[in-house]
Amino acid sequence: MSDRYLKMDQNSSMNRREFVKFGALALSPILVKFLNDWTQGTTENDFDIEILSDAGVGHLLWESKDYPQGETLETSYLIVGGGIAGLSAAYELKNEDFLLCELSDYLGGSSSANTHQDQYFSQGAHYDLAYPKYYGKDLLEALFDLDIIDYNYQKEEWVFVDKQFLIQPKKASQSFDQGIFRADVLPEGKLKESFEALLRPFVGQMPMPTTSISREFHYLNQLTFKEFLEQHLTLDDAFVQAIDYAMLDDWGATSEVVSALAGVHYYTCRSYFDGNPELFSPPQGNAYFAQQFIRKIPQERLLTNRLVKQIERSSTGFSVNVIDVKQKKIVTIKTSKIVYAAHKHALKYIYPEAYPLFQQTTYAPWIVVNIVLNKAVTTPVYWQNEYLSGEQAFMGFVDSGAQYQPLTTRRTLTAYYCLPTEQRKELLNIEQIAPSLVEQSIVAIEEVLQQSIRQDIEKVYIKAMGHAMPIPKPHFLLQNHNANARDTGIAYAGVDAGHLPLFFEAANSGLQAARLLKG
Repeated sequence: MSDRYLKMDQNSSMNRREFVKFGALALSPILVKFLNDWTQGTTENDFDIEILSDAGVGHLLWESKDYPQGETLETSYLIVGGGIAGLSAAYELKNEDFLLCELSDYLGGSSSANTHQDQYFSQGAHYDLAYPKYYGKDLLEALFDLDIIDYNYQKEEWVFVDKQFLIQPKKASQSFDQGIFRADVLPEGKLKESFEALLRPFVGQMPMPTTSISREFHYLNQLTFKEFLEQHLTLDDAFVQAIDYAMLDDWGATSEVVSALAGVHYYTCRSYFDGNPELFSPPQGNAYFAQQFIRKIPQERLLTNRLVKQIERSSTGFSVNVIDVKQKKIVTIKTSKIVYAAHKHALKYIYPEAYPLFQQTTYAPWIVVNIVLNKAVTTPVYWQNEYLSGEQAFMGFVDSGAQYQPLTTRRTLTAYYCLPTEQRKELLNIEQIAPSLVEQSIVAIEEVLQQSIRQDIEKVYIKAMGHAMPIPKPHFLLQNHNANARDTGIAYAGVDAGHLPLFFEAANSGLQAARLLKG
């Protein structure tokens, strides 16, 4: 087990009155729902909570000043970061001399997964959709080569090869709003009809990568989505709340914050109004894509538990100091070219001369709570359970009972929380707030399912991500941070390099960064 996993014993009882007191202090204002609704009595939780967080990186950097110097390695290309962008860059460079360094003991970044006994579950991004033919051909060709997709001439779109992981439309989703269930996040009515009429002309005009969007639509990057909608529609509070939920769910902020380009892209990048594109969600979520990249890449070149500490220019390219987390030593890597696919906020410390390119980027913190039940599904369930009631931090949950995982005797309910940027520091106290967070999740899930799950919980896993996704504010998209990549010898990849926080954008950015450096 990684030393970044913190195990907590949750065998002691905590009655609901005590929880109200604890929760209000520990994670206000996130844990404010249901507090007035609970009945009296004692609730005992006989399960463990296991936490995964990279919050200790700062401590590791400080401690490493006393680490001994280890070996010096040489490589033509160094990839910093082993998320989807870093792995796609490695895939492009698979026949070249390269090394990839990743801090975590797993690859995939925010597209990560975990296991419990016979249950496999996502701890980050958890799905993708069939790709229209007008998406970027470079990545489509790579995904075809990886046996992930194939072209369907009848549908005229790229569909997924592993059909068993498609979510049946009748099980796809439900939206829960103040005790009422509905099929769509947006409330039905004339306003929804006007909203769709406004956006319909953009269908087919919002490809990925977003850098290929026609210049005639670049004006949408200059204003917020709410400003754009208010120019054309008379909005009411309920409709704005529904739109804000959708924006938080994919972009990490509300319609008052994200750009109109991001908002329009959300609703029109595929033909949602006229059909349902294939919904692809393996139990491990988007870790599936990371695994497909990894199997085509030389394994010995993928170095986990390696924290890139400092990048310095040298006469032949770059000299990079790397912390070997397991061996507790410093390794020097000499390289002529770098694909930087890690979080850009860290450039302030790792490579300060490049930080000004990204210093305006803001990130949304997320928490993922996996609740593993010791019983399989016996009743019809929905894959995505959108939660529109109360505080927006709780986004709902994914039910593994709607996914293909035939050999399991368990069921995992994966709850997602999107936190305001200013609450990132609270994640440093994730061990203290975990019991309250789990209780919040259980109560909310029971409200949606309309049945008790507490007695069936076997274990809970929490993943805290302080920089889970960049928020696509006005002017964030369409930036070209790699204009001088061939001259500087360093190219930037990842969704926080001016892209939407989506798998396709991340993978394409890594592919293109590597190609730029190859020349």
